[in-house]
Amino acid sequence: MAKQPKVSVCLITYKHENYIQTCLDNILNQKTDFDFEIIIGEDHSPDQTASIIQTYADRFPDKIKAYIRPENVGAKVNFLHCFFDCQGEYIVHIEGDDYWTSTDKLQKQVDFLDSHPEASACFHNAQIIYEDGTGREPSLINPKDQAPWIQSTDLLKEREAWFMATASVMMRKKLVKTLPDWFFHSKSGDIPLYVILAEEGPIAYLPETMSVYRKNEGGMSYTDSNKSAAFIYNRIFMYSKINEYTHAKYQDLIKPILFEYHLLLIGITENEHSFLKRCFYLWKASAHSPQKLQLEDWKRLFKEHVFTPESLLAYLNFRKKMNRFFGIRP
Repeated sequence: MAKQPKVSVCLITYKHENYIQTCLDNILNQKTDFDFEIIIGEDHSPDQTASIIQTYADRFPDKIKAYIRPENVGAKVNFLHCFFDCQGEYIVHIEGDDYWTSTDKLQKQVDFLDSHPEASACFHNAQIIYEDGTGREPSLINPKDQAPWIQSTDLLKEREAWFMATASVMMRKKLVKTLPDWFFHSKSGDIPLYVILAEEGPIAYLPETMSVYRKNEGGMSYTDSNKSAAFIYNRIFMYSKINEYTHAKYQDLIKPILFEYHLLLIGITENEHSFLKRCFYLWKASAHSPQKLQLEDWKRLFKEHVFTPESLLAYLNFRKKMNRFFGIRP
């Protein structure tokens, strides 16, 4: 391994036997005037990913340090273990099913950060290839009018703000060599990590497309996650901690996000068929509204979040029972 690499590539992989060679080849083909290392975390895949990784590690012992896990530790632990093992001045994180399309990617980002000490990180555009069965044509993540500099406010304008492909970001290690305790309990790594970076300095955008993000069928879909109480509560925890970490500077942006997540609790799987539960969670959500709810607001929220076809039927059945109990005839 290089004694003092300029860049560390933190590569996390699981069940990527069909993709990992493309990912590794495009990392190893980088043309640089500096040394870089590749730290790999292979999370006990049930396919041939581990054997492919081992073959590359044996071929390139001066570049690759591979952790072949004897048991699955989960994506977050796998990432953090490799992340904190990185020795480079700059860190790039990539997942095993994504890949870089420019052999100058690392050099261009290093040159930029070397010449812009005020930047905490930089990222570039990426192409999305849809392998999720939708048949959609490839598209770019960032629009033509993407702002050249990103601040914390840009990351908190909406929940799940996503415009920085993971494999496109290069960050200064010294700014993230220690992380707050709450970070380790957040299911999302990207959102809080980028806010932590942006608080140290703006994040620059390089208007070139230099990587591919594969959108495949693996993992929990966005629709499914919105039905999971554990996922939503973790997001509420994460944004609350970001609010604390930033000393409530962005509270006007974060409060509406927290309100939206509390509204999502109304529709979790456990509440789908219970009108009373949905009413209760709407009442709980109202306590987190950025402004006082007026009568028209309540009507709209009931219509949008409580009166689903199932819950309306449950409500009608409940009202029928109440009418019968009080002797009220229809």
